[in-house]
Amino acid sequence: MKKTTKKKLSGMIAAIVAVSVLSACGKAAESEDASQDILVDVQTAELGDLTLSNSFVGTISAQESVYVIPRAQGTVTDVYYNVGDRVNAGDVLFKIDDEYARLTLEQAELSAASVSQQANMTMGSQQDSTDLQLEASKVQAQSSYEQAQIGYYLANKNYDTDDLDDKIDGLKKQKEALENQIKALSAAAGTVSGNDPQVATDIVNLKANLSKIETTISSLKQSRETLESAYLQARSGYKAAEAGKDITNKTANLTQGAIREDTQKSLNIGVAQAQNGVKQAQYNLNNYTVESPISGTIIAKTVEVNGMATSSSPAFTIANEDTMTVTFSVGESVMNTLSVGDTIEVERNGAIYTGHITEIGVAVNQQTGLFQIKANVEANGNELPAGVSVKLSADTYKQNNSIIIPYDSVYYDNDGAYVYLAVNGAAKKTYVTTGIFDDTNISVTGGIDVGDVVITSWSPRLLDGVGVRAAKGGE
Repeated sequence: MKKTTKKKLSGMIAAIVAVSVLSACGKAAESEDASQDILVDVQTAELGDLTLSNSFVGTISAQESVYVIPRAQGTVTDVYYNVGDRVNAGDVLFKIDDEYARLTLEQAELSAASVSQQANMTMGSQQDSTDLQLEASKVQAQSSYEQAQIGYYLANKNYDTDDLDDKIDGLKKQKEALENQIKALSAAAGTVSGNDPQVATDIVNLKANLSKIETTISSLKQSRETLESAYLQARSGYKAAEAGKDITNKTANLTQGAIREDTQKSLNIGVAQAQNGVKQAQYNLNNYTVESPISGTIIAKTVEVNGMATSSSPAFTIANEDTMTVTFSVGESVMNTLSVGDTIEVERNGAIYTGHITEIGVAVNQQTGLFQIKANVEANGNELPAGVSVKLSADTYKQNNSIIIPYDSVYYDNDGAYVYLAVNGAAKKTYVTTGIFDDTNISVTGGIDVGDVVITSWSPRLLDGVGVRAAKGGE
């Protein structure tokens, strides 16, 4: 802390002098009239801020400095700037022979065009072939459906159950009538004396007709069953053909889309790879024209026309010297008091430049045991050239909203620091806790309150309880 040793030493000297004077003049003081007040200067204790500044030595550098290292290598064909020239971001600094890179780009473009054309042709021919195959399957399914539909229509038409049933019902009635006749003749034959040949013949004829009718009924039933079976089979075939047609159409449409999509994806990959080859070749070609990445001043150049440029060493060094940076080192205790954005002042050749802290190191330098601090400075490279050493100051220790009193109003003895307060016309010795101080003021963090009247002048008669009277205004 600034002036800490001086303050303690002057405090002890003051105490020694006071004790010596009191010892030498003790008897004289005792003989004086105790009621005679001491004329003193006073100050009312008030809240305030106290800030201490520390001085450091820093090194100036450009706020932004870059090495321009080419990505390509070869013979330099053109150089447009020299050391000391001002350049803007994007300005072309120099060019490298790019004939091979141009040929590579042309070859990549031709290859990409060929791949794209081949992809279009493949897509068209394969799609035509696929479409023909799928359309053939759809036509075949439609044909099968139509044939089944015709068969179902004919079977349904032939299966006229009402007509057959009427015939069968009619024959059943005839059969029933014949059976009744046979029963009647058979009964009558039993009552006729002797055997009547005509009755027997009639019965035989009736039975023959009955047999024919039964045969016809059986044949008609069989025909009906045959027609019903054909109808059911045709209906089943029709429904199956209809479902088969729908499935074929849906499958064909899905297959058509899937094949097109898969083919397109595969071809797109090839086209994309070829296009990436063009982009890569263009990127490589661009590397043969070297541009400035920032605006600034050229401070170093290593390339010349017809010389070689390589990616192993910088061709240009460019510094932005519109705003400069100062770098300095501090101990841990000071580092803990600083914050990014704090104001600093840099002095060179009698001129003062303002800056602000931009970076506070978090790792200590193992060799120096110090932390590195960086701050930008509102000055250009002409005012603060890169590499020069400068003196700078920064506010380090701060005591805000504390009681601030004159430095010389605080005294020290074996029990610590104390002040004299003017209380009811008498001096009151009061021990205090102090904080930071400078050449003029000192902060008090305990022992007195805002509004207390502090005696700020010294007198050999100033002791606890002695009467005092303010020189200006008083209490």
